[in-house]
Amino acid sequence: MVTKKLVQRALLLLTVLSVTLIMFNSIPVEAQNIEYYLNNEYAKIWINQTDGTIDLLYNITITCTQGVIHYIRVGQPKGDFTIGPTKDEEGRILSTLDASSGEYYGVRVNLYTPISAGQSVWFTLLTNVGHMIWEDEDNPGNVGMQFIPCWWDAPVDELRLAVVLPEGVTKENVKCTPDWDNAYKDPDEENRLVIYWEKHNLQENEKFPCGVSFPKEYVEYYDVRRKGIDWSIAGWVVLGVLAIGVCSVVIVFRKRGYLNPILRIETLGVRRGLTAVEASYLLDFPPTKIVTEILYSLLMKKAVWVKATTPALKLEVMKPFKDETGTYETPLRYYEKSSLKAIKKNGTLDEVKLAETIMQLRDTVEDKLRGYCRQDTIAYYKNIVAKAWQQVRQAGTPEIASKAYNENLLWLLLDKNFESQTKGAFSDRVFRPEIDWWWYWYGYTYYYPKPTYKPVPATAKPPPTIPGAEFANNIVTSIEKTANNVVANIEKFANSILPAPPPSQHTSRAPAHDGASCVCACASCACVCACVSCACACASGGVGIAEGRK
Repeated sequence: MVTKKLVQRALLLLTVLSVTLIMFNSIPVEAQNIEYYLNNEYAKIWINQTDGTIDLLYNITITCTQGVIHYIRVGQPKGDFTIGPTKDEEGRILSTLDASSGEYYGVRVNLYTPISAGQSVWFTLLTNVGHMIWEDEDNPGNVGMQFIPCWWDAPVDELRLAVVLPEGVTKENVKCTPDWDNAYKDPDEENRLVIYWEKHNLQENEKFPCGVSFPKEYVEYYDVRRKGIDWSIAGWVVLGVLAIGVCSVVIVFRKRGYLNPILRIETLGVRRGLTAVEASYLLDFPPTKIVTEILYSLLMKKAVWVKATTPALKLEVMKPFKDETGTYETPLRYYEKSSLKAIKKNGTLDEVKLAETIMQLRDTVEDKLRGYCRQDTIAYYKNIVAKAWQQVRQAGTPEIASKAYNENLLWLLLDKNFESQTKGAFSDRVFRPEIDWWWYWYGYTYYYPKPTYKPVPATAKPPPTIPGAEFANNIVTSIEKTANNVVANIEKFANSILPAPPPSQHTSRAPAHDGASCVCACASCACVCACVSCACACASGGVGIAEGRK
């Protein structure tokens, strides 16, 4: 006998199953993971003679094999780009927008009509990209660029790349990598030389980098990579190769309409983690005092010894640091390594190499500050200096005060009232040096006249206590002498410090090759050529990363 309660349960179960089936059947095709492949990817580059930019044309055909594609993101080599006309196979203008985000630079191309499985779309995208032509350091007298056509998370049946060189460049004075598939004078390009490559059946995310180098007299403008820049900071990407021109492409889809990207500009707050030497640049110390700060940093690590102070500073590099790389126990920072390389055989400092150290420090700190609040960061490090002095002044015994002074010296040096602060801190107490040698080289060299990297405390004679006033006068005088005599030729040192480039220099403009779409081999011969250098890259050339599909 069927009870009323059993019937209710059956009806409830049927209702749940019905709703589930309705929901399942209502899932749109767009919700499926999209799949696709490229019938062709054609790229054509015109190197502009006057401004270091390129016009970049993409001719792309995509076939959808699953899902629905509404728009496509096409990566750009750099963030300095201007979008030109974008058209589909029927000549209709497609809407575009800058889709750059973080380290990704790209253009979002909205399709005129979404495509689904079995359908294809063909479109062209034209942009102008700035800062693409760079000095070729390994081929003196040349400039060049490298370009990596967009790599995809799908196969590419056919890839073509053509580079139209400036007027006057010939096969005999151009270098490229890899060997070109063709090189010819194109009558449609005012008889300019065109370098051509072609590749078939590329796999997912397969890259095909191509580079060109030619005499610099054929362009009016090119960028020069500043020497002395250490791009190893933050692990942040060591890029000294021709890594300009990287493109990444991703296809994404949405069920309805499109969401406009939201751009939010906000600082990350205080930039913590700078060393005292790096903070000296942030606090606007003059170059000679920054060098003094670096010198004391090296003295504290027992990497150098001061042999003479007048008429110019003379240093001796300690044996464990002769290779200028530091030791396992005492690693050196980038500015310390660079400073050791500036020490000549006679112990004096090379003004030009020392200037490179200052530029390297400047560029590194500026890069670390990117996105952070400069004003708040300056206040933060000034507060660190104030707290360091507080530790010294509030120390209960001369031993603790001396130890705090020793440990915080590099921060204390950042106080513009360092002289008066030191005299005030030790006016009524003695200074007790530790059994060491690092900065007691003015007046107190008898502590360790022949310094060793690892003094033995058990056998070393404890240094005598120094009256506070005497110590204060001595250390203040030593720092002043160091700053005044750090280099023999201060004018040469100052002139070797090149001004920092503007933080953002937008050079791209509207592309000039609207209507061009052909990327073809044209001539039949193929020539072998020399390899282009890997040193004409942008110093900050970043590598684009393909995003995942939604």
